[in-house]
Amino acid sequence: MTLPAQGASTTRRGFLGLVGMTAAGLLTGCSAPSTPRPGSGGASAAAGDQLKSLTPTFTAFSGVRPDLPGTVSNLEGVPDIAGGFTAYPASPAPALTQKAGKGGAYKAMTPLWGPPPPGLSSNSYFQAANADIGATLEFQITDGVTYADKAIARLAARDIPDLMVIPSWEIDKMADFNQAVDQAFEDLTPYLQGDRVKPYALLANLPTPAWEWSVWNGKLMAVPYPTEPYPYALLYRKDLFDKNGWNQNPKTADELFQLGKDITDAKAKRWAFGSIHEMAWPIFKVPQEWRYEGGKLVHKYETPEFEQMIAWMRKVFDEELVHPGVISSKGTNEKELIGAGQILVYRDGLGAWKELLQQHRPKNREFALNAFPLFSHDGSAPIMYHNTAAGIFTFIKKGLPKAQVEELLSILNWCAAPYGTKEYELSNYGVKGKHFELGSDGVPKLTDLGTKEVAYTYGFLGGRPLYVDWPFPEDVKLSLDWQNASFKHIERNPFAGIRIQRPSKYSGLQVPTEDKFTDVMRGRRPVSDVRQIAQEWRRDGGDEAREFYLKVLRDNGRA
Repeated sequence: MTLPAQGASTTRRGFLGLVGMTAAGLLTGCSAPSTPRPGSGGASAAAGDQLKSLTPTFTAFSGVRPDLPGTVSNLEGVPDIAGGFTAYPASPAPALTQKAGKGGAYKAMTPLWGPPPPGLSSNSYFQAANADIGATLEFQITDGVTYADKAIARLAARDIPDLMVIPSWEIDKMADFNQAVDQAFEDLTPYLQGDRVKPYALLANLPTPAWEWSVWNGKLMAVPYPTEPYPYALLYRKDLFDKNGWNQNPKTADELFQLGKDITDAKAKRWAFGSIHEMAWPIFKVPQEWRYEGGKLVHKYETPEFEQMIAWMRKVFDEELVHPGVISSKGTNEKELIGAGQILVYRDGLGAWKELLQQHRPKNREFALNAFPLFSHDGSAPIMYHNTAAGIFTFIKKGLPKAQVEELLSILNWCAAPYGTKEYELSNYGVKGKHFELGSDGVPKLTDLGTKEVAYTYGFLGGRPLYVDWPFPEDVKLSLDWQNASFKHIERNPFAGIRIQRPSKYSGLQVPTEDKFTDVMRGRRPVSDVRQIAQEWRRDGGDEAREFYLKVLRDNGRA
């Protein structure tokens, strides 16, 4: 979700005004500033014991046990795979024994990728959830597609709600967020560090790596929403693959390319692929970001694997195996295309699997998805990237009285109730018999009123352990099988377990640089330009960023 060029320029100027910075955007890290060095802007990073000393003491919530096992992580900074449920609990039990709120009234800004529900005054779902909480939350729901624009504008205007949700992928676009976070939001370290989290038992149930990603400038600044270990997978229409006998287990890039040719039939309005190039990166063993070898730190853009990947993607586009709507528009809804069978394979997060099933299975009982097993371009052992441990953050407005901060944390604790609890049911489905009923399969189904009023809002605020809790038992197993099998292939990157807030100048290079690589993939520039683009990246800030990251490795005894 890239910011429109004109709007981004306007809102970014105001955003810079909030933090009192120049457009240069000096480098910044996430721990207490170390001794500055020329060009670094005091940049540093937090790792190991530094991070763990700031995070809440983990205490597992024992009231929920999954039916299917996950994987216990042995990777620093990567949470466990939590496991999954094959049936909805017949009688969810309350997770809390008393009201979370104390009668306060607050505003919360959250994203939504869909039509907004009625507001609080005419929404019985919001009213019921607030009654259970014991406080009033009024949501300021904002279009997820333009969320970065709105968030930056509100930060610039100092128009900050009591609770503000900001996804990590939007933060990555905010070159000066490292400074803004201190200006706008409350330091939660005094409330949640170590055993201070005890009054908020459900927040204590969130995985420690997710809390580590909630650290900015040496302080715990937000409540995290944990993410799956994987940023994405290659999802495909299993029902149509079964019907047509297409290869569901390609083992090389050549086999994937041939599969694309087998599937694509423009006359039938059927193309093999949507956006797949980000999944082509691990297929070609491009490092997730940096590779440390031979005493040198090499960025993914500089590797021969990246150049191979670009050349292969160019063949895919030249052969017209990608849906033309995906090529012509950044706003194409690929979920609609795969639902319609106009594309058969695309790259998305595992959460999209559930979303697509919920959208299409009621209309098409045969609709089925799966994810390709991991493979590499040449048939050797594959690699897989790992997600940051938290993908969304909830911040509390700076300057609120201590009693209000504590009440808001208690409300976020209610929002963090995991699958299988009464609070989770209410926040996700509303009131039984009013907003939802249990279907013949025992799964909650929204009523007409629920469809109108219920929106994913409270769920964003508290985060929760990511069980695979889909109402499709066979797909729960498919997803967990894929996740558990893929875990051993997660790439160990040189910065594992180190919390680095991306340097400003470096962060600002990502979109324009990858736009240039897109031009190469789509035939607007020759493949021979790949090395020139990498040289421009180094000149415009990549080499400066390399110095910063290399210092982080040295400071942590890794170089």
